[in-house]
Amino acid sequence: MFAAKHSGLGLALAGWAAFAAGPLLAQSTPSAAARHAVTIADILALRSLSELDCAPDGRQAVYVVGEADVKADKRRSALWLADMAGDAPLQLTSGEDSASAPAFSPDGRTIAFLSKRGKDKLAQIWLLDRRGGEASKLTDVKGSIDGFRWSPDSKTLLLTISDPATEPPKDDPERPLPVVVDDVKFKQDGTGFITAESHTHLALFDVAARTETRLMATDAFDAGAAEWSPDGKYVVYMTDHTADPADLGGQWLTVVEARAGAAPKLVAKLRGASGQTLLWSADGTTITHLVGPGGKADQYGQPHLAQTVLATGQTRVLPATAGVYVSAPVSLGAGRIGVVLAEDRREVPAVVDPLAGTSSAGLRRLGDRRLAILEQCGSADPKAARAVVASGDGQPAEIYALDAKGALKPLTSHNKVLAESVLWAKVEDYAATAKDGNEVHGLLMRPSGMAAGGKVPTLLWIHGGPNAQDIHAVDGYSMIAELLAAQGYAVLMPNYRGSSGRGDAYAAALAADWGNKDVADLHATLDWAVAQGFADPARLGAGGWSYGGILTDFLIVRDNRLKAAFSGAGEGNIFALFGVDQYIQQYTQELGPPWQDPALWMRLSEPLMHADRIRTPTLFMGGIADDNVPLVGGQQLYQALKLTGVPTRLVGYPDENHGITRPSFQRDRLERIVDWFARYLK
Repeated sequence: MFAAKHSGLGLALAGWAAFAAGPLLAQSTPSAAARHAVTIADILALRSLSELDCAPDGRQAVYVVGEADVKADKRRSALWLADMAGDAPLQLTSGEDSASAPAFSPDGRTIAFLSKRGKDKLAQIWLLDRRGGEASKLTDVKGSIDGFRWSPDSKTLLLTISDPATEPPKDDPERPLPVVVDDVKFKQDGTGFITAESHTHLALFDVAARTETRLMATDAFDAGAAEWSPDGKYVVYMTDHTADPADLGGQWLTVVEARAGAAPKLVAKLRGASGQTLLWSADGTTITHLVGPGGKADQYGQPHLAQTVLATGQTRVLPATAGVYVSAPVSLGAGRIGVVLAEDRREVPAVVDPLAGTSSAGLRRLGDRRLAILEQCGSADPKAARAVVASGDGQPAEIYALDAKGALKPLTSHNKVLAESVLWAKVEDYAATAKDGNEVHGLLMRPSGMAAGGKVPTLLWIHGGPNAQDIHAVDGYSMIAELLAAQGYAVLMPNYRGSSGRGDAYAAALAADWGNKDVADLHATLDWAVAQGFADPARLGAGGWSYGGILTDFLIVRDNRLKAAFSGAGEGNIFALFGVDQYIQQYTQELGPPWQDPALWMRLSEPLMHADRIRTPTLFMGGIADDNVPLVGGQQLYQALKLTGVPTRLVGYPDENHGITRPSFQRDRLERIVDWFARYLK
């Protein structure tokens, strides 16, 4: 639990110092001899650090600490405040009521955040006065607040709101109503069916008067990534056209006056990018943002940094980021921008000043190469350090100050005691060559105590995405791999073709070609491990979640060397997911609908269509409420293997989406994975 409990709505700011040296910071560090191999309890005890926001003066950063409350069987989150000079961090809210999305007001006096408390069915905005006192509730809006931004004068909040669901019948509030959909895309994980009432819009909220004014009429397309202009007179935002048949994958840059009834102006139709962020230039003439590739490779896009001129709509990709994966752009004051890069060395550095330069070679990389930068925030003071969340091998996430010279200074120790109690697996780089000549890179975890020249059971643990990569960071690869290494397995984590960090062509290699080049890279990794002499060829296995589960399904139908497999949130029959999951844009844009190219859809359904070839005992698993990769994918292959007599099991978690969040289910999942591999590989 957090440093202290509090029965009120928040911790009194005047008493922050009382919590600065709480149990998270005061516990003694165990000796090296007392370290133990990672356990499921360790994994559940890891705290997540996220949602950084820097104070305008650059002296503090507020952030969210999340943890599993095993006794209550739920996740909790609380706000903490890091001091950029290095004083002990302070806990701001108790964690009894979860908190998220903290944001300093531009005048520095107030922290706003989202929290669902009391009788509220949806999270509302609460305020903490930096001078002291309890948190106070600000909003009481009817819809779901998806995000908010302070106006430059700290008097108004710009809200992004999902419209409320249809009111229940007054004569019987418990009676369900029919679900009515009209859009091309009508499913989203965590939301379920997207109805006409589900779209997001923008509203202005007067902080003093506590009144809400809708900024624009309801649109058929969601508004998002909204930001105030520096003078507070305009708002820029994106309308989401990713599932619009007229512009698949598009995000439309739009600007509107910050007053009710103003007519929005379309600035540019852009190629969409994940993690979209909009940054105004100081003079209010240009927007810096992310762009993707569009077309068939849209889902594998490496976001690049671009600028669009508001007056003309002219867009240019900044040459310094044209060949690299960019995320988390932030303003650093004085016209400077900082970004985070995903790089091939399985490292993720921070970068400053990407606006200048003609190639990525000129980017100024900051930080320690042993630590991956996962998140960051900056202030208006160009001389101030930025706050970052960073993690490395054997080093779970903490908050650091990153100064202009690139030096990192730790500011927190939320995971320090746990990190120094665990005997972490050694993480090595490896490279293997596929039969077509591609060199695949990845990470190798060797089990502790592995004898020289000895052979051990060896597993592929395959990341999802596929546009992601396993990196040198406890928070940058699956902790399941660490747990399996602690059980005596060598674990290989390949960054197969389709992974991020090696340029556009490498990521786009999978477009409309799933289960081909990526599987060749997985085979190359297994072949390399066997040739190196440490992998026992009679005890090979594979597993993964999401696209990692999908690739496991392709592996088991082609490679009978595998003696055990785990497929989490996978699918072996793409026909079964059309119109059932959330990926109608990808199916239409990348594959075409099934009636246009049925042969392609049949090839992508190879695991089910040739399930009679599978000999590998396989555990299938997923969330029963998953609309990302629905459990039907696992159900069908489970059914097939039951009919062919191959050992198999199906596990579904009630009310869970694509990510399993209930602590008891997380524990159950880990226990079942460990037991399955032990049964067939030991």
